Amino acid sequence: MEKKLAPIEVKDIHLLQIEVVQQKLDVNAFKKQKQHKLNVGHKLLLNLNDERVKFEFVFSFGDKEPLLFFQIDFHFHITNLSNFYGLRDEKIPIFSGHFVATLMGICFSTARGIILEKLNNAGIANVLLPVVSPQEMLAKTYAQKNK
Repeated sequence: MEKKLAPIEVKDIHLLQIEVVQQKLDVNAFKKQKQHKLNVGHKLLLNLNDERVKFEFVFSFGDKEPLLFFQIDFHFHITNLSNFYGLRDEKIPIFSGHFVATLMGICFSTARGIILEKLNNAGIANVLLPVVSPQEMLAKTYAQKNK
């Protein structure tokens, strides 16, 4: 990947749709638990021809069995998407970490509000997703894939 990648400009990022694909709420069991462990997973899907990016995020609270579970998908159109990746072996897109982290930050922060609102409406107040570093999330994901 020898191409110099363009700087990210907010005007190039268009959030098209947010879908709460799945949700499971075991309110009573969640309220009975003293501590709540948060697990987060994510997957990036691409359509390079249409300049589309989809981030699937999964959030679950609970150790053995998720007591609260959400899958939230974020659909983006990125103007001039090819400015943000280079090709390895002339066919595999490699995106800049900064670009992916920017989208992750948008998704995670938006999910925080969605989950807060849904839980408040279900009678579970003040459950907030933590403030996280998208760069650290990416680094952990990369480290887990390369074990």
